[in-house]
Amino acid sequence: MNRFTAILLPILLLAHPARAAGPDVGADAAALKACVEGAGDDARSCIETVATPCVDGLSSDTDTGVNGCYDREAEAWDRVLNDNYQAAMTDASSYDTGARENGGDPEAAAALKKAQRAWIAFRDAECDRLYARNMDGTIRFTVYAACQNRLTAERAIELGLTDEPR
Repeated sequence: MNRFTAILLPILLLAHPARAAGPDVGADAAALKACVEGAGDDARSCIETVATPCVDGLSSDTDTGVNGCYDREAEAWDRVLNDNYQAAMTDASSYDTGARENGGDPEAAAALKKAQRAWIAFRDAECDRLYARNMDGTIRFTVYAACQNRLTAERAIELGLTDEPR
């Protein structure tokens, strides 16, 4: 049984549509970052720029294939989100240092961490809600994957913006 698993697992991983469909996560994340940088005030237009050509390139529009394309893009957006979160945390920590030096009460980094945790809980709950709403069909998996992708992308874009009032 162990030998069977050792042979089957790599085959399944390589056959997964997200793996077989194209570039690695780093390349997808770089493409998304470039899209956002060039999009100006319309960064949301970059959402599905990886998933759409991936779906279009499928030999058949199976749920598994489509979901794999959304998962692939969500993974790339997650990398962008993590990069933007780290940059925002560095900025917040720098702000806290200045506040501390001026006798203020440094809370920016802690507030960002709290906000990010709350956002993760919201994203998961919202996508769970949509999944439950579509419980009667296999579309629920695609709805969930698309939700994870969209909300992760929106948060990544938001974290990449400056904290200046808009």
